[in-house]
Amino acid sequence: MILTLILAALAGWAARPAEPRITEILLSALGREGLPDAIDRRVAALLVTLLGAALVLWLLDAPGRPVIFVIGAILGYFQQDIRDRLTNRQG
Repeated sequence: MILTLILAALAGWAARPAEPRITEILLSALGREGLPDAIDRRVAALLVTLLGAALVLWLLDAPGRPVIFVIGAILGYFQQDIRDRLTNRQG
């Protein structure tokens, strides 16, 4: 279960840095006129990284719960926003 949480959090964190590469792949596959807008590209990056984490968990036959996976993904994706809010609240 902890592996599920860690991999999901890493996948959520990796979505933003992966977005430029996902955009390049989409651009080469769909062309400029078929390129989704910025929000859809961000969602695509998150889904690709989550799919990667899910495949790793599946290959490892790791036990886990979908709820834990989603919580980890949320914490990983929004970790900077959460950290900023907590820091601003304390300061």
